[in-house]
Amino acid sequence: MDTPVEDKKPVRRPPFFPKPKKLKAFYIYLEYLIGNAASAMTWPVTSLYLHNYLHQSFFVTGIVLMFGSIVSMVASWAAGLMFDHWRPYHSFLISLFLALFGSLMMFFFHDWPVYAIWLMLLNFGIGMFQTLINSYGSHIAAASPKKFFSNMAIMLNIGTVIGTFFGTWIFDKLNIQGMMFLGIIFYLLMLVIAIIFFRIKIRPIAEIPKNKRELHLHYSHLLLAIGALTMMTYLTYQFWETVMSPHMVSLGMTIEQYGYLWTINGIVIIVFQNWVTKVTSNWSLRKSVSIGTMIFAITFPPLIWADKFWEMVIITIVLVIGEMLFSPGTTTWVSQIVPEQFQGQGMAFVSAAISLGRSIGPLYAGIFMDRGWIFALFMSSFVALVLLDGLVFLLGKKQAI
Repeated sequence: MDTPVEDKKPVRRPPFFPKPKKLKAFYIYLEYLIGNAASAMTWPVTSLYLHNYLHQSFFVTGIVLMFGSIVSMVASWAAGLMFDHWRPYHSFLISLFLALFGSLMMFFFHDWPVYAIWLMLLNFGIGMFQTLINSYGSHIAAASPKKFFSNMAIMLNIGTVIGTFFGTWIFDKLNIQGMMFLGIIFYLLMLVIAIIFFRIKIRPIAEIPKNKRELHLHYSHLLLAIGALTMMTYLTYQFWETVMSPHMVSLGMTIEQYGYLWTINGIVIIVFQNWVTKVTSNWSLRKSVSIGTMIFAITFPPLIWADKFWEMVIITIVLVIGEMLFSPGTTTWVSQIVPEQFQGQGMAFVSAAISLGRSIGPLYAGIFMDRGWIFALFMSSFVALVLLDGLVFLLGKKQAI
């Protein structure tokens, strides 16, 4: 009699990268640091490369930079919708693939106008990444969002210092190809980290019961006011990245001294951000954002008459103190206002406000500086910041966070 043969069940092999049960904050910080280092390599060199190497006018260079910011803003909205309605993990990988592919194309094809085309693709990937990494963060930082986004601000500045230093140094030695090669390495490293550690389960809206589901994010007056304030702070912050360099040179200071201000900026944030967060841990988000913005705003009137380097140093330090309060504060506040199923769109809203401010800032400053309206530029910035800060403060009374 034949022995019956038992049905053999197929053996399920474990995946090469086992799915992590939980995403640790460390990996978000690491990914954010590397991502900001990679993107910071590009922005200080772009205008120099377009004008000095590709022989484009300052007007064309400004248009390219503006479109880059607009592309980042569109990418932020797309990423927010994908995070909430589709698959966060796959959206995250797409953002990194786009950034990697853009870097590869810029490595091989960097003449005019294809350089600008691949730069837009790179900006789209970076725009998606910025929204998605903050969206992941808002999901794991429910217990202490203030501390989490404060640490994110530190990672942002460490990455910026690393990226600007190595990016400009390598560009000077090995031109655009050397810089983009380093960018490719950074994005490959980010992709590996994402594949291994970011495959956690986040429930999209489609899986939420219909009786508890809202299809669209409600933009309250407070949320819109925070967005407007964020846009204006980054619009005015762009002055330091654009017109302040030639303005300081016209006052007899050097480009090297201008570079020292960014070093001071980064060091102050890296050293004191956690201390400021600890000291203000009992403050409401409304108080942190309002006081931080007011400190930031009061640095603009002194720029009207400041004509010595030590004065610029003091103004920079005061500005950074304000930044350490409002920058993580606004992101945290939005994450608290927005319902859990709309965290992607909430972070997209913040990223879009930042990109909009960055796209308008150089144009706004250029119009005033071309006509010598220094007083009008800095005073209008001060007034706009104070008015929007007051509006956010009043609207925030209804929400005790």
